[in-house]
Amino acid sequence: MPEQPSYRLERINVLIHQQLVLLLKQETRDPRLQMVRVTEVLTSCDLDNAKVFYSVLESHQATIEPLLNKAGGFFRSRLSKTLNLRHTPKLKFIFDPTPNKGARIEDLLTKL
Repeated sequence: MPEQPSYRLERINVLIHQQLVLLLKQETRDPRLQMVRVTEVLTSCDLDNAKVFYSVLESHQATIEPLLNKAGGFFRSRLSKTLNLRHTPKLKFIFDPTPNKGARIEDLLTKL
């Protein structure tokens, strides 16, 4: 049975999520990265890695994911300055198709 994340881990996930949203909107100069929406952050129990789930239009997904993973070091260094953690986790960006599927289902329902 998978272990439930601790309250501390949940707080860290929320903090990383909030800071990444701010960084994507204010600190990035690439307009393609400003279209990215962070949907969820899951940090490992040892705080070594964090999976950052994001959504963007599927047509842009092929170009955005390499950009995000390449900029992971930039985001990690900025996070280390704003978060009060002993060790800032490595970021791995993963495309989340859920919002796109939800919009597609909503369009189908409105057509009925």
